[in-house]
Amino acid sequence: MQLNSKKEIEQLKKENARLKAALSEAEYECQRLTILNSNLEAQLRESNRELEKNIDVLQALKGDIESIVNNLKATENK
Repeated sequence: MQLNSKKEIEQLKKENARLKAALSEAEYECQRLTILNSNLEAQLRESNRELEKNIDVLQALKGDIESIVNNLKATENK
């Protein structure tokens, strides 16, 4: 009976080592994904800033175009 217990203990030790290795890999992957997520968040913030600038430029252009159209209409009506 003692031999069977030793086999079970060895099997449990192997399983424990395998689980520890899997946990270590999962922790590494979690750290990698955390860094990746942080980089993506920074890129998203920068993209949003650029988008806001582009929206401001487009709104200014729209205002300029509307002014030009109004001036042309006023000129035609003279």
